[in-house]
Amino acid sequence: MRNLIASLVLATLATGCSCGAFNGGGDTVYARNSDSLILCENGGFVATVSTGAIEGRYTEDTTGTGGGTAVRGDTGTVAFTLTENPDGTVTTSGLGDGTWNHMTLSKTDLDHADVQCSDLLTRSWWSAQ
Repeated sequence: MRNLIASLVLATLATGCSCGAFNGGGDTVYARNSDSLILCENGGFVATVSTGAIEGRYTEDTTGTGGGTAVRGDTGTVAFTLTENPDGTVTTSGLGDGTWNHMTLSKTDLDHADVQCSDLLTRSWWSAQ
């Protein structure tokens, strides 16, 4: 029994679960086929697409038209522009074809997704920008 409890604790710590203090409530998660896109409350983004993971900063459009622009952290180039559609989906230029669907996640799933957002703060480019 002690081994089971210890392995559960280690597995929880390895996944970054903050257990009891949920994070990510301000993050927005989208999915498209097997791709995912997280717009982080901290101003970052994490896109996982067929070509790999792309990370950087996301800035919302302040003109009221919705959407925004994402800039890669590693190169400073535009990664994609996001456009909100009337049906609740979004499209992105620069991340391949197709629309992204907003995902409604549980607190636990948002907490796990937010681990990726929190990791952005450890990147050298995060504080350099």
